[in-house]
Amino acid sequence: MWKLIYNLILFSTVSMTRTDRNKLSDRSYSIKSNRTYMIFVPKDVPIGYTQIIDTFDLSFCLRCPTNKTVSHQHNLPFEILLLPNDNCTLYLHIIHLFDQKSIPKYTIQQQLTRVENITINIQLSVNIVDVNDHVPMFGNEFYHFIVKENARPGTYIGHVQAYNPFIFSTSKISYILHGTDLKHSDNKTMFRIDKYTGDIFLFDCKLDYETKREYTIMVEARVYEDNETATQIPLSSFVDIIISVEDINDEKLQIIFTMPDNNNNENSVKIMNISKPQLSK
Repeated sequence: MWKLIYNLILFSTVSMTRTDRNKLSDRSYSIKSNRTYMIFVPKDVPIGYTQIIDTFDLSFCLRCPTNKTVSHQHNLPFEILLLPNDNCTLYLHIIHLFDQKSIPKYTIQQQLTRVENITINIQLSVNIVDVNDHVPMFGNEFYHFIVKENARPGTYIGHVQAYNPFIFSTSKISYILHGTDLKHSDNKTMFRIDKYTGDIFLFDCKLDYETKREYTIMVEARVYEDNETATQIPLSSFVDIIISVEDINDEKLQIIFTMPDNNNNENSVKIMNISKPQLSK
């Protein structure tokens, strides 16, 4: 849940001004960059949590003091840090717990740094959100699929799809199956789901209408990041799936008999089809 942070760089403008028309070296230009950022942070992130805002070329940090605190104001629950790593990275660092009810949004303007002939000014909007409002949502209250008995393992059954209602989300959604009907009596797995697409397939068992006519399973849609770790708390929602087995009579029973034909005074052959009786569940 703490990794449900969404970073949107709205725009970046760079302006260049010639300081000395008689000089042609790089130092004859001053470069001024104005950058605007909007980020979304869950309201319950812990103190010490950091989130990347932007990255620069490593040479930019080499010309700046290391572990530089760009902005630290006593009335803000966070500070902005410029730190060298593989690149030169601008971080948001949480130093106090958020109070979403009192202040749902912070906006600051700050000169990031000025080194040699480069000046970078930033405007940062930090929006505090309740991640419980942004769990993935399914398009249906439940799903119902019908599959013919004796279908081969690997047969496509149906598709489920969830979406993230948080429009700024960069997270992805994975799918997981749950339920006692996932296992056959001999402990074989009945169904599987593609964790990325939501497609459901018959796995390694055949369906038999006379043995079981309906299966009920549950799908979990889980939000995840590409760099998700086991320590993260996932955001999930669930939906029920009903899979009905369609009866297929390969060989219907027949009774062939003869009976008199009153018109022709001859016997004629009659055929009567007999279907299997409907069994109670």
